[in-house]
Amino acid sequence: MAEERRLKIAKRQLLLAQIARREARFALANAIAEEERSADIKARANELLSEYSRRSGEPTNVRLGQSLSRDLAFIHSLQKMSDTAAQAHEDAREQAAFQMRTLAAAETKMSAHEERVAGEKRALADLKAKRELPSELTTPAKVARKLHKGSATPD
Repeated sequence: MAEERRLKIAKRQLLLAQIARREARFALANAIAEEERSADIKARANELLSEYSRRSGEPTNVRLGQSLSRDLAFIHSLQKMSDTAAQAHEDAREQAAFQMRTLAAAETKMSAHEERVAGEKRALADLKAKRELPSELTTPAKVARKLHKGSATPD
């Protein structure tokens, strides 16, 4: 029956849409977690940079040239780490926004498939109701009388 086949196809498509939604939710959760991790790393790197820059800039610290260049190299590496963390945070934010849009599309698609499945179920139920035999044809005696009445010709 074509209606049953359409219903099966609609159910499969709904299942695929549900899987896509679940994957989109998982990807969104991962993107948000990555955004939080990169924000934490960025904040910590900036704290270290501020603290170390403040320490190395104190006037009571007299440093030799080699020690000063090591300190400046360390400050520079902290700055690079902070910049990298800031870029990772921005990338994670963009990824989270993309995953949010993907999830919204998956939700929309799934609701459309749910409506289609409901429509196919209604169509199948309507078809089955139309195909049911009338009550006068449910027993052999009634069928025989119906046939006998139909075969009699009026004079």
